[in-house]
Amino acid sequence: MILFEKEQRTLIKKLIREGKTYKEVQKMIGCSAKMISNALKWRAKPERRGRKRKTTIKMDRRITRMAKAQPMITSRMIKDSLELPVSTVTVRRRLCVAILFSRIPRKVPLLKKRHVQKRLQFAKEHINWPKEKWRNILWTDESKIPACSSKNTSLMKNIILIMIVKHI
Repeated sequence: MILFEKEQRTLIKKLIREGKTYKEVQKMIGCSAKMISNALKWRAKPERRGRKRKTTIKMDRRITRMAKAQPMITSRMIKDSLELPVSTVTVRRRLCVAILFSRIPRKVPLLKKRHVQKRLQFAKEHINWPKEKWRNILWTDESKIPACSSKNTSLMKNIILIMIVKHI
């Protein structure tokens, strides 16, 4: 009687647990003593492929936590501050896995006094517009400009940088 390997192993283990000797199991199944010994020692190995990871799950969490806390930090700075035994490329890979890709901050030209005055004028002219009219405008960028003197900066007003009229 030929059984599949897994079924054979489970049968051997069951018979030995019941108190049968190796000789009795050999006669019942028709196998060698070495096969019985191997079946009792056998354990399923976890399936692993590829190279072993250099970072642990704990290290990965520390890397992502630091990147979220300081968005402008570089991979080299993360590596040095956490004293990681990996390269900066590995740090970047861990950040990509955590969906934290590298970005470069946008450079925006500084506003002149003339621009600030024109924006404030526009805001004052259109302050009483109904919501329906504002819905027809596509807002592409916003910046904050002080509404009062430079001494009182607590009152800031959002003014439009560029507005494009979608519908009229």
